[in-house]
Amino acid sequence: MVTLVPQGLLLSGVVHWARLPRDTSVEQERHLAETLATEEAIAAIPQLAADLGTDPEVTGRLRREYEKHLRVLCANDADVDDEPALRYDQQYTALRLAVLAHKRATVIRLRDQRRIDDTVLRQVQTRLDIEEVRLSRRELVD
Repeated sequence: MVTLVPQGLLLSGVVHWARLPRDTSVEQERHLAETLATEEAIAAIPQLAADLGTDPEVTGRLRREYEKHLRVLCANDADVDDEPALRYDQQYTALRLAVLAHKRATVIRLRDQRRIDDTVLRQVQTRLDIEEVRLSRRELVD
């Protein structure tokens, strides 16, 4: 352990100093997988909705969400410049995170006022945490 820790710290410094190029193949593969999966999901929505007996309004909403996501994925391509799609996605994520913070403050206030107990607070906070992590990871990936 004593010999591994200094070597690990030293290795990251050497890699940074050497300015080795980033391995973009993983990013390119992830982008390809997300783009194709989203395109095929959009194509499958009508049949899946029919099989499940989904309301057309729900189907349309999901299709629009996937189409927006696809526009963001395509806007991240080097050849495509879709600033409105990227700006929309960034604003959407920022607003969702702000709303989650507001909801978190509300449930804490409810607990402080003894309108809910600690168990309910933890249950709601867990759901908020999961949504926040999902949104934050989306920011990191996109």
